[in-house]
Amino acid sequence: MFRSLRARCPEMRATVFNMIVATYIMAAFNLGFWQRLSEIFSGSPFNVALFSAAVWMLTLFTLSLFSLPGLHRPAAALLILLAAAASWYQSKLGILIDKVMIQNVMQTTVTESRALITTGYVLHMLLTGVLPALLLFVPRIRYPRFRHVLWQLPLTSATCFALTFGLLYIDLKANAAAIREHRDLMVSYQPGGTLAAMFSYAKMEMKSRDQVVQPLGTDAVKGRALGAEDKPVLLVIFAGETARAQDFGLDGYARDTTPRLRGLDIVNFTQATSCGTSTAVSLPCMFSNLTRSQYSHEAFRGSENLVDVLTHAGVDTFWWDNNTGDQHIAPRIVSRQIDPASDPAACASGECTDQVLLDVLDQTLADITEDTVLVLHMIGSHGPSYYLRYPEDQAVYAPDCRTADLVQCSAEEVVNAYDNTIRYTDHILAEAIGRLDGQDRAVAGMVYVSDHGESLGEGGLYLHAAPYFMAPDTQTRVPFVMWFSEQFRDTMGLDQDCLKAKADHPVSHDNLFHTVLGLMNIETSVRDPALDLSADCRSDVALAGVPDGPKL
Repeated sequence: MFRSLRARCPEMRATVFNMIVATYIMAAFNLGFWQRLSEIFSGSPFNVALFSAAVWMLTLFTLSLFSLPGLHRPAAALLILLAAAASWYQSKLGILIDKVMIQNVMQTTVTESRALITTGYVLHMLLTGVLPALLLFVPRIRYPRFRHVLWQLPLTSATCFALTFGLLYIDLKANAAAIREHRDLMVSYQPGGTLAAMFSYAKMEMKSRDQVVQPLGTDAVKGRALGAEDKPVLLVIFAGETARAQDFGLDGYARDTTPRLRGLDIVNFTQATSCGTSTAVSLPCMFSNLTRSQYSHEAFRGSENLVDVLTHAGVDTFWWDNNTGDQHIAPRIVSRQIDPASDPAACASGECTDQVLLDVLDQTLADITEDTVLVLHMIGSHGPSYYLRYPEDQAVYAPDCRTADLVQCSAEEVVNAYDNTIRYTDHILAEAIGRLDGQDRAVAGMVYVSDHGESLGEGGLYLHAAPYFMAPDTQTRVPFVMWFSEQFRDTMGLDQDCLKAKADHPVSHDNLFHTVLGLMNIETSVRDPALDLSADCRSDVALAGVPDGPKL
């Protein structure tokens, strides 16, 4: 078919072909880029035109790198498909594709990916991506003879590259300031922003792939309070998913989305912030001893983390996952993924609600014989299919959005569905506390903190994983809750009123590593008392340092 059509088409040079493709890409897939550029250079059409010409030339440069027979058309088609996919999520959900977003894509599950492939996305890809990509194989393209390719291709690429910077240099001060001060500008440029993100991600993975994991906290031992307790101590860490503080009833939300927790004797930190805006960043950062300013993927992968330190101290540490995995946190401990077959009722959609984690908690309580930290990674409020995160009979707020295509729902429906997920998390946490408080096999405590927040359409932005420098606080403010049984407080010498006095102080994911070690009375040089929220709220017995001996 292509040959038949090609025979009727006029022949064009490879450079003309590239100019047509570059123009289409810039016109069809860069609405977000044009909007940002117009805002930055508002009232200066000359600078808009100048910068636009430079970026168009940059697109031409990218295409010129692949201008060889047999490679040219497939490469141009792939660039169109890449730009089409990125532009859909950018224009419809406000998502910018950076290194972290590529990391999220690479670590996502099939079920999670399926939720993002909506009818609107498929139509967009067919009409603006697949069809134009196929049309690239129709025209006849005239390429220079091979002996000329050796000098013409490098010369063309070098010329495009030089013109890109030459155009920017005409007003270098303004253009450099736009790039430096508005980092989202070039991230929004397609396909360049996405290609740069993919390159950064690949570079990051190559650097961390062969790293030797350095030991951390090998001096960790159980403190005197933990060593003196006859019963095993159990601390349950609920690692939440996508819960934002703005919709958490205990944090001042107009709706009471946390009615059950409100009736319990808990410590609720109302000013908690996250390390990142995605699970791939926040979850590892939470469990590392690195602060947000210190954190990097390479630094995390090159060191042990909280679960390892607990293991060094002789604490049984387990990870159960009802989400997209442990993000390389738990490869050296017992780590299990929830099996949907374990509870068909809770997993009817192919993904399980967090009800399944209560079954894990029940089994842990039944089997416990040693001091234990149990990490339960929740599905929580993971979008865009919020309606799958709670049973239908728990849809308190209605009408709720019943599709993953959030732009098809009203703002009220999206918020209702999301708030139902928060209310269901409230149910799960309260149920967990009830089970911990109602048993006598272990001395129990619980910590809940979400990994990041969520945007629900504010300013045209949905979901999460916005670059941190421009992320709204709906993506960075998270719930942070603690509960301790009376026996836990007595054993650890913990003054809960002291903790409650800090409830409205700024806290963050930086505190989790050190606070868990403090709460579990683990003595180690890697615990920083300044970041341990419980450090000045525990008695001298708990702070004594050296255990009296192993428990019988």
